[in-house]
Amino acid sequence: MTETPPKPRRKKRWLIALVAFLVTTLLVVALLLPYILKRYIETHSEEWINRKVTIDRIILNPFTFRYGVTGVTCYEPKSEDVFVSWKNISVRSNLWKGFQENNWRFTGLRIESPYFHIVQNGDRFNFSDLLELGGDDTTAVDTSAAVRFSMEDIQLSDGRIDYKSDVLAAPVGINNLKATSNIISSESARMDFGLGFDLNDGGRMDGGFMLDTDKSLYGIDAHLKAFALPQLLPYLQDFFNCKSLEGAMDLDLNLLDSYADTTSLAVSAGLDLHDVKLTDPNNEKLFSLKKATSRLDTLVAKEQRVDMGEVVLDGADLKFTMLADGTDNWTRLLKLDTTAVAGDSAATQLQASESNVFVMLADYISYLGEQIVASDYTAKKLALNNSAVHFEDNTPAQPFRYAISAINVSANRITSSDQEAGKVTASAVLQETGKLKGDAVFDPKNIRNVTVDLTVDELALNHLDAYGRWYAAHPLEDGLLQFVTKTVVQDGKIDSENHFRVDKLKVGKKVEEHDPEIYVLPLRLAAGLLKDVKGVVELDVPVKGDLKDPEFKVWPIVWQVLKNLIVKAATAPGRLLVRAFEGADETDLERVRFEYLQAAPAKAQEKTLKQLVSALKAKPELSVDLVSIVDAKAEAKEVAVFHAKKAFLFPDKSTIDGADSTRIIELSARDTAFTAYVDGRTASMEGKSLHDRCLSLLGAAEADRIAGEIEYARRESTMQFLLAQGATPARVRYRDGTAEELAGQRGVPGFRFVYDVGE
Repeated sequence: MTETPPKPRRKKRWLIALVAFLVTTLLVVALLLPYILKRYIETHSEEWINRKVTIDRIILNPFTFRYGVTGVTCYEPKSEDVFVSWKNISVRSNLWKGFQENNWRFTGLRIESPYFHIVQNGDRFNFSDLLELGGDDTTAVDTSAAVRFSMEDIQLSDGRIDYKSDVLAAPVGINNLKATSNIISSESARMDFGLGFDLNDGGRMDGGFMLDTDKSLYGIDAHLKAFALPQLLPYLQDFFNCKSLEGAMDLDLNLLDSYADTTSLAVSAGLDLHDVKLTDPNNEKLFSLKKATSRLDTLVAKEQRVDMGEVVLDGADLKFTMLADGTDNWTRLLKLDTTAVAGDSAATQLQASESNVFVMLADYISYLGEQIVASDYTAKKLALNNSAVHFEDNTPAQPFRYAISAINVSANRITSSDQEAGKVTASAVLQETGKLKGDAVFDPKNIRNVTVDLTVDELALNHLDAYGRWYAAHPLEDGLLQFVTKTVVQDGKIDSENHFRVDKLKVGKKVEEHDPEIYVLPLRLAAGLLKDVKGVVELDVPVKGDLKDPEFKVWPIVWQVLKNLIVKAATAPGRLLVRAFEGADETDLERVRFEYLQAAPAKAQEKTLKQLVSALKAKPELSVDLVSIVDAKAEAKEVAVFHAKKAFLFPDKSTIDGADSTRIIELSARDTAFTAYVDGRTASMEGKSLHDRCLSLLGAAEADRIAGEIEYARRESTMQFLLAQGATPARVRYRDGTAEELAGQRGVPGFRFVYDVGE
């Protein structure tokens, strides 16, 4: 009788066989299928997407639920240029459970070293063809079964992006890109992302953003550090002709807004600028800034509330130059378009396109201004520190140069929420010697209502000599001005009290070269008559009017008052003669001034030098140092103008006589034929002044040499005259002046008298 094998053993063999089959199948899936899939994708990639794709490895691990692709590179169509690549992309997921429950859960998404090369031309990108694959497929999709999806623990690291676009002035690249998100889910309307990257051209961005699709909200928390401003130069050059832009910027931005409600905007921000410098096409500085800080603590559109923090500019330095043709060094550098409007009229606008970053920023600020009319505002601190303005005006025949330095402006807390008045204080130094101090108090309920108290003291009038010659036909040789004003503006009405005091005023004789449109007043006579016994002129000029009246202008009123006073002094001098100072003017004992290119004393200088000798004889214990106060660079330019006139008038003469020199001097630098002659020989120097053009013709080194010879001859002839008048050689000498002695003195040629007791 035959015995049958026990059934459990047979079942065990079938179970072992089944497990072996499953393991073999999983191994095939894990090892063989990725290889086949890799080869299949690489073989057919160009057929599918018109791009070659290479893959190092595909990972399908059914044991650990880990899936990934490593070493992927996708090239541009028919090119070896990389379009997209990454070192590794991997994720974990139970796909079987996802199929069963229609609930796709992914965790641990890792994207390592991704690279993207993006090119935009108009509204087309280098991947637009990929988006269009599949055509107009309108096959209905069954959405009756809800699909749940979530992606947790997302990290992207060491990413790079190169972006090139026809709307960008230059390509943009970022590296060290890192992005994170804790979850992206179909079950959660809110998603939070972290982001950080370096800019190839300088700068680091860190922060994050939030998107809430349920509440239609988005938020940004961004921190840009050490952004290199030269990256913005091409956009600035779209509408402004400049050479270079230097500096760095830090920006902090916290924004919460709704894309469904424009009134829900809430913003706080901080901006810092460091070592900013802007130069013109000749690489000459237009503007520089050591540091700037700006804080917007809160801007809430719905509440119409603005809370400003600190706004501080430190070390600003501005150069502003007026040219003889009425243009200036800033507006002439703007790139403008003149386009027809309504067929007949013309409008001037900037050339920059709407995609320019500065234009977009201006539009956004304008938009905010339209949306927000703040009825509740607070500004904690406004300040301008250690700043300067260097002004040059080539409108007069002799260029006018003036420096306003040590500018400090500060404002206390200004708010509309209480009755605290806003106060602004200011101070500055005028051309090294003058002092400006003032303050303005604003009504917090209406900032148009203001009270201004301003004082200008020790303002040297000889610094305004170029204006005095051109606009008043008289040199301003000496004088110290004190100006005090108290001005109140209330409900559009102005009430201003202005007091002028001029000490040691000295006005030179009328000059023939001046603005042809002015009415020449007897300024020299009036100045002498207006002086009191101490040589002081004091004037009160009140100004009252309605600022709402378009016909009302302040300065014409001031000028009319001064004009009437001068004319009255000149036509009715009897009442003023009693104030005349008898004897020598003490200013003649402080300095002697020459004309440019004048190498020896003339009558005006001889009178002053004789009085100096008389003073030395009366005070035998005194000695005097003659300190040259000539602006050597300015005289070198006058030398250049003289030689340009000589070349214009006497092109065939190697030497000239006295009559020729007189004719050269009498030729106006504004003579149209002469200016055309200079312009023709210096066509490449468009925008430069006549003096600069002439200097280029003669050469700076040669002009300096000739000016040096003139100064040497001036010193020798002055000393010989003093000795001839009886001055003792041991009591008169020349020397270089100290910085304090020369402060505010340099200008037309001459010598300052510095007395000493010879200890």
